[in-house]
Amino acid sequence: IVISSDRPPREIPSLEDRMRSRFEQGLLVDILPPDYETRLAILKSKLGVHSGLVSEQVLTFVAHKVQKNIRELEGALTRILAFAAIHQRQVDQEEAVHLLADIIPAGTRKPITIARIQETVADYYQVSIDDIKGKRRDKHIVFPRQVAMYVVREETPSSLPMIGQAFGGRDHTTALHSIEKIASEVKEDERLRYDVESIRERIYAEQ
Repeated sequence: IVISSDRPPREIPSLEDRMRSRFEQGLLVDILPPDYETRLAILKSKLGVHSGLVSEQVLTFVAHKVQKNIRELEGALTRILAFAAIHQRQVDQEEAVHLLADIIPAGTRKPITIARIQETVADYYQVSIDDIKGKRRDKHIVFPRQVAMYVVREETPSSLPMIGQAFGGRDHTTALHSIEKIASEVKEDERLRYDVESIRERIYAEQ
């Protein structure tokens, strides 16, 4: 017999003593909250035929920010889907933030900036901020820089000229090349996908 509960037997007041004793003799296993990948998979599964109503960016945002339990996660998605259905259009991240304001307190949401992404990527790949922003062409620096540009493009409203300027004063065509390169590789390279999601998780965890 498998019995699940959100608390151990000794903390269930309505449980009879003899039943509590029996349950405590069994194997008690603590089920930890789902990790980011599991939360995202749950959201995608629940989304089903409504996938066109919620963008990947919004799903990522919800998976990063709603971490307590599955009920809250599903409730957040239900709220977003209801809004999308009423307005007959896709929900963007700004709207998702507003819709989930009571779940994700405003004080915990720091803006995602180019500087924050640069710092997070530099820390993740163990290179300096100056290298990320600079003009050095060493392979071990160029790649993290390109990843940072890609994440900036995905997670902020920054234009290509702004991105290029923030990464060593490069022009928008160089920024576009870097972004498209990583966007293409992330589809095929499982390790790179893991790196990008890990970077995103760190960024959202700081919010």
